[in-house]
Amino acid sequence: MDKDGLNLILGTLYIAAMIFGLGSAIFALSVEKRRKSTLKSNLKQKINSEIDLTASDIISIGKAFNLSPSQSRKVLYGIYGEINDKDGFSKLKNLVLDLEKEEPLDNLPEEVKPSMLRLQELSESSNLLSDKSILAPISHALNKYVELQTEEIKLRKKTNRAWLLTIISFIIGLVSFYFTATAPTADDCSGQ
Repeated sequence: MDKDGLNLILGTLYIAAMIFGLGSAIFALSVEKRRKSTLKSNLKQKINSEIDLTASDIISIGKAFNLSPSQSRKVLYGIYGEINDKDGFSKLKNLVLDLEKEEPLDNLPEEVKPSMLRLQELSESSNLLSDKSILAPISHALNKYVELQTEEIKLRKKTNRAWLLTIISFIIGLVSFYFTATAPTADDCSGQ
């Protein structure tokens, strides 16, 4: 195989890798959109069947479709904006209010969330103003902790991808350098 053929193969592989990366990103976005629309139709069916849903049901159903609590909440908000009958609207209004109570606690670990909700209820029923603000710093600190854990996981994934791309780019660079170093010069071509 001559050098032009190998250069063509390398160029084709590079373009294929770029197309694969772009295709993967588009595929991931379409899968998320499909999951959201499936959750939306599922929730609409449950609401039309007059199934009593709670805020934790919405989040759990969203997890079944591999969606985060905030994504599940956005889907419910979309349904809430679309509904036009009085009974459905009042049901969804109560559900949205329950979800908004849990929203600051969404990112907390599941084993901590029930305790924090109970403490929140107790502080709301208390007449002392200081009791109501006692949970805010705890919730904030726990949310920051969970955010840091999530960021660490994302960074690990990005680092692994970066290493893989570095190795692939290094190999392509070595092969390209070899072909550049062994390519005929202008003097070699004019002597023929």
